[in-house]
Amino acid sequence: MSLKFPVAAVAMFLGAAVGQANAGLEYAAHHTDAGWAFVTISGAFEYTDDLARFREIVAREHPSVIGFDSPGGNVAKAIELGRLIRSLGLSTIQVRQAECASACSLAFLGGVSRLAQPGSIGVHKSSFNDTQGMKINDAVSAVQETTAEVIGYMSEMGVDPALLQLSLSYDSNDIRYLSGSEMAKYRVTTGSQSPDLSAKIEPRDVARDAPVPRGVQAKADPSLEVPLARDGTVRHPKGRAPVKLSADADAKAIGDAGNGASVDILDIRGD
Repeated sequence: MSLKFPVAAVAMFLGAAVGQANAGLEYAAHHTDAGWAFVTISGAFEYTDDLARFREIVAREHPSVIGFDSPGGNVAKAIELGRLIRSLGLSTIQVRQAECASACSLAFLGGVSRLAQPGSIGVHKSSFNDTQGMKINDAVSAVQETTAEVIGYMSEMGVDPALLQLSLSYDSNDIRYLSGSEMAKYRVTTGSQSPDLSAKIEPRDVARDAPVPRGVQAKADPSLEVPLARDGTVRHPKGRAPVKLSADADAKAIGDAGNGASVDILDIRGD
């Protein structure tokens, strides 16, 4: 899937949102003069954030693109949002006028197609504020579990997990903003070149990027496609995922697989 969208309009709205990021996520829908819809996500990621509100605004506004203005926050919630963005078939975009750092970078990776200006995505090692009073072994286990989760998520999103190694080189009180070549190297962005998000959008560009009518198959640019995962690791909110006789939701469960179990993905159906 290629990202066809008047990116200058997104840059304008994200730039206007700078400095408005608060604790907890907020979602705002915007529309361009050409009729494009997109959603901006602002604020810090909290464990208690209700992503159902994000689902609702997407269902109501039918956006193509998601933009961010966030300093980061809870890693697990950012990964949850990233997976939701991917499942909804949305793309992500980021400009320097707004912020997407720390955990926000993980949510950004959820985009099916991803565009970002050089210096707009910041990474560093995660901090753990809730380990006070924990035994050393338990704290180490928590760090290892989170690291494994991030690596698995990056692979799932088609991103080079080596990005985590770069992130771990910078303390949690520091930040490293990625260059355009680094974003291409680690597959943070899906385009072969850094986009000019400040470029003026001409009328012919709007016509060229017009939404594809329902029922018509769009021809994707293979260079911008994010590869589908062919293997992975079981991750289920209840700790175990049911194994069924067929893909039917009402099919009889014949067993289950615990979180962490390796699986081969034989078929992918639906969005």
